[in-house]
Amino acid sequence: MKSITRFTKNLRGNECLNCGTRLTTDDNFCSRCGQVNDTKRLSVKQYFSEYLSGFLNFDNRFLKTVIPLVFKPGFVTKEYVDGKRMKYVNPFQLYLHISILFFLVIGVFGTIDKFKPTAENQPEILGDFDQDELSTNLDSIKTETLEELKKNNVPVDSTTLSLINMGVEQIGKSKDSSKLKATALKARREKSMYTFIDSIMSDAQTMETFENDSISSKEKDSSMNKILFAIDRKAKLLMADDEDEDVMVKSWIQVSEGWAALSKKGELKKKGIKRMDSLFAARSIDYKTPLSLIRKSNENPKNQGAGKLFSKIKTLMEHQKENPKESALKAIENLGYEKSYWNVFLYSKSTDWNEAVEDPENYGAQFLDRILSRVSVALFLLLPIFTLIVSLIYIRRKYNYTENLVFVFHAQTVFFLLLLLFLIVNRFANSNLVIFIFTLTFMLHLYKSMRQFYQQGRFKTIVKYFILNSAFMIMSIIGGIIISFLAFLI
Repeated sequence: MKSITRFTKNLRGNECLNCGTRLTTDDNFCSRCGQVNDTKRLSVKQYFSEYLSGFLNFDNRFLKTVIPLVFKPGFVTKEYVDGKRMKYVNPFQLYLHISILFFLVIGVFGTIDKFKPTAENQPEILGDFDQDELSTNLDSIKTETLEELKKNNVPVDSTTLSLINMGVEQIGKSKDSSKLKATALKARREKSMYTFIDSIMSDAQTMETFENDSISSKEKDSSMNKILFAIDRKAKLLMADDEDEDVMVKSWIQVSEGWAALSKKGELKKKGIKRMDSLFAARSIDYKTPLSLIRKSNENPKNQGAGKLFSKIKTLMEHQKENPKESALKAIENLGYEKSYWNVFLYSKSTDWNEAVEDPENYGAQFLDRILSRVSVALFLLLPIFTLIVSLIYIRRKYNYTENLVFVFHAQTVFFLLLLLFLIVNRFANSNLVIFIFTLTFMLHLYKSMRQFYQQGRFKTIVKYFILNSAFMIMSIIGGIIISFLAFLI
């Protein structure tokens, strides 16, 4: 796109408005700074024309750069490095514009997909019923069936009744037996916990401590601390297959294994504490179990390092889930943690952790968007490092670091161009074949570019080709981990 600045003589001046160099009315441009010799006042049309001309530069140079860059691998790079630069777009400028266009299209696709109609998953009938609910609903089905037959004057003989019973039994059998067993086991554990709490509350000496107003809150907390540790131990015993087994995390490897067990144990313990507080309220005892004591009783003294942090995160997640509107500082104070930047940060991220656990599909999509929004910055930082590897591999060639950087920018530009093209095609084709063709096309293009630009034999090029791709894959994995971590933190 060319500037619409006029070159009419009566609009030219005798002095450059930018640097003050003396000019004549025959000069279209300043010989010192290159500015157009134009005294016409700036208009909106002219302003945006020159802006787009400088930013997009979609003139003959763009087409002369992009077409051979894609269809003649390595040709543009070699010509640019050899000094033929006026007919080509600056490599960095071209890479920047194409990458912006790529991520802009990705963003548009993501916005469109948000409004894509999808069929909602229908809940499975009887899918969320526990054993008691299942029995109740099966009896209800049987009763309603018999009433419907009676209403329509259909005689119910022994054969008909037998068929109805068989049908109801079949519905019951279709229920996942493992889920029924798990539900029954959960109910037994809760009943055992409630019995244990009732035994504690029936102890007269224990109750005297909490009923007596003359006893200080510190002494009451001390007694409650002992009760909480007893409840915690009971929950562990109920959750463990072996009575000596304990929920403990010593390393990050055990985190995933311990998470489920710790969650179930914590839920069982929580129900026991709620029952105890409700019994306090029923007896008009003005005492509620402090959250800080509950938190301390959950901590395993054997846990250090990863296990200690793991336990803290779990506590923060549970508290945030139960108190979504509570501020971070208030929550940390109630839980008895130190009011530090680190603890405030951990609590603020507990919302993300809860969302990731409860709705991994939706959170995963949002998280992927956050990663993609940072990929361009990561590539901008990684490409100079990758260029250093290219320079070391081709250290015996005549090209310096900057010239190798031109090759890397051109290769990455082609990558974005091809990927953009195939993504658009894939929106309509929606086939894995498109991805395969893209990968094969780019890999072949990269090999041809290396051969053309560095002028080496097939064997050397293939060896260096695999080295460079391996190095790029390793850097991409490391960069991906760092980006994912930063996307979650920021």
